[in-house]
Amino acid sequence: MENVGMSGQTGREGVKGGHETRGPGADGKFFTTVNGETVKFADQTPKGEAILDKAGLKPAGDYVLIQLLRHSSRSVGLDETVDLGAAGTEEFRAFKSDRIFRFTFNGHGYEWGVDKFSEPDLRTIAHVADDEIIVLDREGQETDLAPADIVDLGGGGTEHLHTEKRLITVFFENDPREIARGVYTTEQLKQIFGVQAGYVLEFINQEGRLTPLKPGAKLHVKAGMKFFEQVPCGGSS
Repeated sequence: MENVGMSGQTGREGVKGGHETRGPGADGKFFTTVNGETVKFADQTPKGEAILDKAGLKPAGDYVLIQLLRHSSRSVGLDETVDLGAAGTEEFRAFKSDRIFRFTFNGHGYEWGVDKFSEPDLRTIAHVADDEIIVLDREGQETDLAPADIVDLGGGGTEHLHTEKRLITVFFENDPREIARGVYTTEQLKQIFGVQAGYVLEFINQEGRLTPLKPGAKLHVKAGMKFFEQVPCGGSS
């Protein structure tokens, strides 16, 4: 995973623009949260170092400060000012680290302060809905992440992740069927579709060819896939 030292340049994509604003609290102070704890400032534009210091994270130079945005996250330098009166300054995470790690999620760039995060943590920071699953794209292979999974950002290259609907629509004999996205055996799919005893289950592959599923075979089922039952030896059902 690509990383840079604390002195490296970090991207600024994803910062919210427009004219949204956040006013001070009832006590007249501007506030935000760092690792879930509220910190307050009389100054609307504190520096990253001041935010870490107010959160009790000292020395500030030992930490990476990450600002969470709606569709991304970014690192905030120690000498960089943050306008707490702007939308998108509601939440920060801080990590005792000297590196910044990058990944993409649904096409948006993210920066993070440690090389590992869990599936539940990613759901939180990226606002993933309950009816969606998180998919890791690695070297052309897709892996559906489970709650116990950990994503390691410490390898080479940049990890790419995206979401998919937990339930997908596929077609059996051209009739739509809604099933859970995932990997199925031939026998599981036959049971789901109600394939007649002795019949062969086939699907249309990426090349558009009708392909029989062998006994015990596993198939990663995706939205829009089409399945058909056939009598053995290519007869019509």
